[in-house]
Amino acid sequence: MRGTTRTPGADPTRLPVGLDLRALSIAEGVRAGLAAALPVAAAAWLQYPSLSLAALGALLTCICDPGGPLRRRLPLLITFVIVGALLLSGFGLIRAAGIPATLALALPVLFATACARIWGAPAAAIGNLLAVILILGTDEPLHAAQALRMAATFAAGGAWALLLTLALWRIYPYGPARRAVADVWDALAHKTGDLQRLLRAEAAGHPQTEGDWEAHARATRGAVSNAIERARAILMETLDTRGPASASATLNLMRLEAADQVFVALIALSDQLEHAPAQTHQAARPLLRRLRALLRVLAIATEREHAERASRLDRTIAAIQAEPSFALQALAARLAERLRTATRLIAPAHLLPGTTAQLEAGIPLRRRLLAPAQANLTWRSATLRHAVRVCLVTTAALAATLARHGAYTHWLTITLVLVMQPFFATTWQRTLERVAGTLLGGAVAAALSVVTHSRLSLACLLPVLGALALAVRQVSYGVYIAVYTPVVILLVEQVRPHESQIHIALARAGYTIAGGLIAILANLVLWPAWQPVQVAQDLHAAITAHAAYARAVLLPTGEDLASRRRQAGLTSNNLEASLQRAMHEPRRGQRDRLQATLMADGALRRIAGRLSAISIGPKLEAGEPVRAWIPAALLAAAEASPLPARPPASEGSQQLDTLAQQVALLGTAREEKREQGLAF
Repeated sequence: MRGTTRTPGADPTRLPVGLDLRALSIAEGVRAGLAAALPVAAAAWLQYPSLSLAALGALLTCICDPGGPLRRRLPLLITFVIVGALLLSGFGLIRAAGIPATLALALPVLFATACARIWGAPAAAIGNLLAVILILGTDEPLHAAQALRMAATFAAGGAWALLLTLALWRIYPYGPARRAVADVWDALAHKTGDLQRLLRAEAAGHPQTEGDWEAHARATRGAVSNAIERARAILMETLDTRGPASASATLNLMRLEAADQVFVALIALSDQLEHAPAQTHQAARPLLRRLRALLRVLAIATEREHAERASRLDRTIAAIQAEPSFALQALAARLAERLRTATRLIAPAHLLPGTTAQLEAGIPLRRRLLAPAQANLTWRSATLRHAVRVCLVTTAALAATLARHGAYTHWLTITLVLVMQPFFATTWQRTLERVAGTLLGGAVAAALSVVTHSRLSLACLLPVLGALALAVRQVSYGVYIAVYTPVVILLVEQVRPHESQIHIALARAGYTIAGGLIAILANLVLWPAWQPVQVAQDLHAAITAHAAYARAVLLPTGEDLASRRRQAGLTSNNLEASLQRAMHEPRRGQRDRLQATLMADGALRRIAGRLSAISIGPKLEAGEPVRAWIPAALLAAAEASPLPARPPASEGSQQLDTLAQQVALLGTAREEKREQGLAF
């Protein structure tokens, strides 16, 4: 199955352009549709097309809404509406002063909007939309009265969206946290289902190879780990705004901790099944079937904060605990213990009074703003180089389009802003999705022009399409563009009623393709951030983190085991993201050179799985030399140095012996590939 942006999948050679149906948000789409409906209806009823600009303001405000606690969202959205209105009207006034003045002032603003990604994905989205508004503002020179009217219309649309989203249709303050934790349980259910798939294939006479188990670990562990980190970030924001004494915040934190513990047990289970005989696989199939169903129920119950038929859940957990296979009894008991804890945390009534959230305090606002900016004030920063690249290329394109002065030439510049990314592979992916979505959306708009014959009917379609576009926004960028393109075309036709929809669609498609090609060329020529260097750095970080995890498991000295495990998982995810980007760079022999690193990533996943199994299993005997050798050997492998001499095989622990073999293979392969001068 093809991966998605949130869950890149097992095969790094395939672009993650699949559909993430779990990200479908009907409520967000309906809100956006209602936000656009009132301005569009007013424009059609009053025969005043310029009011459609208010619909654009409402839609863009809905798009840039990052979600989460109200106190965190409100300043961002108000700032967006005010700055957007000022840019739209201000650059119309500046445009009247001539093209040189427009370009001189656009240059620093475009650089600032491109730098917004320093503060994360929500800030990057807002920066991109502000750049789009700037470009739209340069379309026509305005005098003071026109500029004031345009700013007021856009701001009115944004204010209506704010009123609807934040007052009339408010999101529950703890809703995002509950949904994020529910996503973790859903990802755990998906991981269990993938384990079922592996065992079913083996039962059907298709033995699973080591590569199949590596692909399972790469796809499912990364997905669960990413879901846990997203949930943890949302919980941090909630705690920042609601306070650590909040009972609901504490409850969600405890739910996340329970899910994290189930994740550890599932990693250990998959590691054990990988090395188990066929009869153990056969015994595990009923356990996995019950477990997957239970995890899906927990996902739904966590989001609703209500579990129906609690006695049935208890019976399922008891059946899991009564696993008949002796080889799986210990793990089944631990899974049952963690699942029983999770079911008790579904309803808020189960929260003990007086408990408080045990999570680190939020980072002060000043530090959140200054620390990322200071870290990126170096030419080694891919984000800074990207901002300079976007600034120069977009300004040059803006100069060309202003000189040509076409009605729709701004779509070329807008495409540049929206598809250009810090890395070539992500620019290539975004360009493909945007071009394909634009062509499909243009075809839809052309078809609509055949069946609709009045401006009122078109005005009625616009809110529906806007709602659908916002609903699928996180499902797939290509699908989002395919649905959003007819919205843009209908809006343009409302403002320019004399234009043909087919002509508008063709113009949008042509300028989008041209902008995508320029973006790809810019990433190839202007300070490209080729991934092999980043891959080598991420591999070093991953092996080092796994060495620390091994030390915490095998040589317990009071280190935070959960933190070490989390860091090992995060560095593996970063390595796989770099690998996936590198696989799509246009360099001869790139994929062949990266095969060794791909093998190392699989070895690290197996090492982490075995360490997780050891961490929740019986305590190891003290004094075994191999326990100290494993973290030392991993540190040597991180530096591509010869591994220290391996002590004799351990007699008491097959797990330690297998783990030592995997570490030895990783170190040998890394040293050999380093000697051959290959990327590793």
